[in-house]
Amino acid sequence: MNEITGDRESVLRILKETTEYISRDTHTTGAIGKKKFGLKSTSDWPGIRDEIVDTLQRAHRRAMDEPIVRATKGFASGLPQVGWYAPRDQTIALFQSAMDEYLDRKGKEKAAAQVNAGDNVAKEAVIGEQFDVLDPGWIEVAIQTLKLKFRGKHKFITHNNLEDFRFALADKATIAIVGDWGGGNEAARLIAELIKSEHPDHVIHLGDVYYAGTENEVNERFLKYWAFWDTPAVPGRSLALNSNHEMYSGGYGYFDITLSAFQQPASYFSLSNDNWQFIGLDTGYVDHNLNKEQVDWLASQLEKGSKRNILLSHHQLFSAFEDVDDALENWVRLFLDANRIYGWFWGHEHLEVIYGEYKNLKARCLGNGCFPYEAPKQAIHPEIPIEFLNNKSLENALSHGMHSFAVIKIDGSEMHIRYIDQDGTVAFEENF
Repeated sequence: MNEITGDRESVLRILKETTEYISRDTHTTGAIGKKKFGLKSTSDWPGIRDEIVDTLQRAHRRAMDEPIVRATKGFASGLPQVGWYAPRDQTIALFQSAMDEYLDRKGKEKAAAQVNAGDNVAKEAVIGEQFDVLDPGWIEVAIQTLKLKFRGKHKFITHNNLEDFRFALADKATIAIVGDWGGGNEAARLIAELIKSEHPDHVIHLGDVYYAGTENEVNERFLKYWAFWDTPAVPGRSLALNSNHEMYSGGYGYFDITLSAFQQPASYFSLSNDNWQFIGLDTGYVDHNLNKEQVDWLASQLEKGSKRNILLSHHQLFSAFEDVDDALENWVRLFLDANRIYGWFWGHEHLEVIYGEYKNLKARCLGNGCFPYEAPKQAIHPEIPIEFLNNKSLENALSHGMHSFAVIKIDGSEMHIRYIDQDGTVAFEENF
């Protein structure tokens, strides 16, 4: 992630300038648009052009209308924070993806030119040095990326029978869990090395590949740094959840690339032994919600014996720091009331929070895998009990929050969890 794409003023300025440039429809812009949309008739382009312009204009207006909320004072859902800019807006996420791809391409080109000239400089030193809105290369990347908004969602993969998507968990096993990790930045690389040093049997990602989970981002910011084993992927060893950012580009990167690389059959699954069952759910395909197919399958998994069930999702059931609607809770309320859900790990918020028991379960937010953030100083829902909030700071960072992951050690009916920061220290540990 390039620094300019995390700067709100820069993103919105370039968004506005790009919108104006595309609306003028120069010969170059029109030719690029027709090519990228595969149009056979030139008469089809103006309507698509105007839809692109309208989409960008509405995104800019939404962004300008949103108040800026300082993370140090708590924040509400969907609002931009001071620090790294990441509004929960599909169009802006796609636009940031396009900016990043363009800057990376420019950086590689400049680095290659300097190497050929005898000046062997690192690519990272030149990425983001210049952003030219009038460059046809930028317009090509922008239109190609924004095209993703118009192709719709990837088809959802569902079970054929209620025994599908189940993986075995050994009686003694180590599971690493990391959330909001798909940034390919220094923090993500540090976390990956630390996870690898734990020699886990399973690694689970709670979702979010930035900025929009495009095919390029999945390959370059997620799978490129995921290699925790030297052997080819084995089903059930690597597991990933779907999220809002993956779905900003329709979920094609997630469903076609991530699932294939992990040999994972669908976006929901269970990993279980006689004592414990981890159940991953897709709360991204329907944003911050489930669908009937998953809930039918979930009900069957929760009926099985006396296992302690741990749910995994990208989105949170509740939050002390954001307003959360009850769409997700409406699906699982009966299971909560019947004490069929023992614990729940989620991401989405770029925080590490250990909640006190609430709604009949142990809830853990683990969304600080790599994205720059600042820990809030106070909750907006103080009635929700908090045992621990990781407010440790990094030095010399734009947003100073520490990045973390969890390591779960299972030994029969015992479970021990360590929450490890990117500097290698254990921030919190507990027994479930």
